[in-house]
Amino acid sequence: MKRILTATAILLLAMISVGCRAQYVPQRGDYTFKTQVFTTTDEEGSTIADSILTTVTDKMGKSFTLVSYTEPLDPDFWQGFGGIREDDINFDGTPDLMICLGPTNSFGGFTYDGYIWDTATHKFVRVEHFDEILDPQFFPEKNQILGTFRIDSHYWFSLYEWQNGKLVLIEESCSDDEMDD
Repeated sequence: MKRILTATAILLLAMISVGCRAQYVPQRGDYTFKTQVFTTTDEEGSTIADSILTTVTDKMGKSFTLVSYTEPLDPDFWQGFGGIREDDINFDGTPDLMICLGPTNSFGGFTYDGYIWDTATHKFVRVEHFDEILDPQFFPEKNQILGTFRIDSHYWFSLYEWQNGKLVLIEESCSDDEMDD
């Protein structure tokens, strides 16, 4: 009889555990992230960054993978590939993900894949065109993101704005002025 009670208790606990997992809906704070940078070899035999796989794991151990494509640079010389930033890129008050695709040039600018947290689906959703914003600077009070790029004294600017849940390019300009570093 004792064995039957013990077996019944174990079975009941297993059923409760399975029921809890079936009802579990991951929240934004439940996730951890790990990136891995993959490389290829170019025609001269140099190692070139190719892609980044980001494993996203919830507190129940369920994982999925985000795939990003990097800037084609040597990751042994250039730093930053696969770095993760958790910033609120769509200004909704919830931290989103930025995965570093690599530097844009020697002046320190970087590009990122952007993933926003979708509260309806409880998943991260890739932001189209976010990887085109070079060295993003955020202006939440205007709902805008400024991208800048520099080569010597030549500067390029692109201004994006969140409109109806989409990131839209609203202005581009360039300047050949001498600016302070």
